[in-house]
Amino acid sequence: MEEKSLTLKQESEIKEKAQALKAEKKLRKVCPMVVFGDTDSGEKEYYVAYMGEPTFPQFSKFMAASKKDEVTAMRTLAKDCFLDGDKELIDTDSLFLFGLMGQLAEIIQTRQSTLVN
Repeated sequence: MEEKSLTLKQESEIKEKAQALKAEKKLRKVCPMVVFGDTDSGEKEYYVAYMGEPTFPQFSKFMAASKKDEVTAMRTLAKDCFLDGDKELIDTDSLFLFGLMGQLAEIIQTRQSTLVN
């Protein structure tokens, strides 16, 4: 499989838009997630979804749903946290399952912590 990557200009544009969304929506964290398309099948070169850190209600909804169906829970989380970008990443099964879903752990990643006795 051919290794795909973004140009420095593309990376810069994506990061700038993420920073603008973060400031505009007054969020702590915005994660731009890129999934490369299959251009041989007529898809775009790449898709970008700008995802916000989940709120308490969004995360609670995700946790409850994940007890029944983890894939549906991940799609619900994606829908709830989607701020801007290519909605196809959530709505198209192939792009979601084999692209975006693997990156969603980034927005629910826990902070480093330790217990001190």
